[in-house]
Amino acid sequence: MQMKRLILLLCLSLVASLPAEGGMFRNLGNSAHPWHFNGREFVPGPGDGSVVVMVRDGYLPVVRTADDSAPSVSVPDGLGTIAGICYIQVSGGKLSDQGGSLPAAGCTLEIVDASGVAWRATSDRNGFFSLPLPAGTYEVHDAGSPVTLTVTEGRTALVALRTGKRMVD
Repeated sequence: MQMKRLILLLCLSLVASLPAEGGMFRNLGNSAHPWHFNGREFVPGPGDGSVVVMVRDGYLPVVRTADDSAPSVSVPDGLGTIAGICYIQVSGGKLSDQGGSLPAAGCTLEIVDASGVAWRATSDRNGFFSLPLPAGTYEVHDAGSPVTLTVTEGRTALVALRTGKRMVD
């Protein structure tokens, strides 16, 4: 157990040292693919070309502009990654489009595995976060309802977490 925590701390320090800031599964093979947040969920592609999450199987995801290079830090054996965004819905509601959103900077997340072990992550100024974890099933808690997702070894699970007040029509 102590060794697992040491490995995770090492991985977190690697993520923190990346030059850029920093669930759906896709078999991406050997090439990196951009995913953008459309105000409600992550979708494939560069979107408007601003901020994207570059995802590549076997590598830690990287939050970058669409023109930056692909992820280059390998995920250690036995680990996968969750990456996502915390956002506040600013327009729409139950009856209309829910595309308007703002990033929730500094959102504190608690990620809990099936045995009750918890990890913490905080979103950056753009609302993005990333955390390498052992393969398994997790509950992600923030200010909203918990989200359950599965982390697969060598892969990235993307999650969009709506936080703050919910808008009504």
